[in-house]
Amino acid sequence: MKRFLPLAAVCLLAGCRTFSVVSNMDSTNYEYVPYIQTIQKADTVGHTDPAQRKRDIYACGVGPYADLNDKLWQPDVGYPNLSLKESAEKRDKLRNCMKNKGYVLFGYDECGPLKAPTGLCN
Repeated sequence: MKRFLPLAAVCLLAGCRTFSVVSNMDSTNYEYVPYIQTIQKADTVGHTDPAQRKRDIYACGVGPYADLNDKLWQPDVGYPNLSLKESAEKRDKLRNCMKNKGYVLFGYDECGPLKAPTGLCN
């Protein structure tokens, strides 16, 4: 009987999920849309014309060599010769220009991960 009680206690604890494992640690939960998709036309959020958006971004001063569909492209990176302040100024200039053209900018959290998008960003 003395040997049975500790074994029963261990089985009982294990049965109560004391030793549970987190099963939702999937790296795809953290893959987000490319930056360009966070920029949406105010009157067509979620259905913004991608070709027109690209033309507007290029018109706002982004060089035509920039691969806007690259998930790593950001408006304030890719300028190794600029200081952080100058990079931030370029980013702010783009954001203000796009806002003046009628676009709204969403955060990655508002767009949701690729696995479960919110429908705001296309």
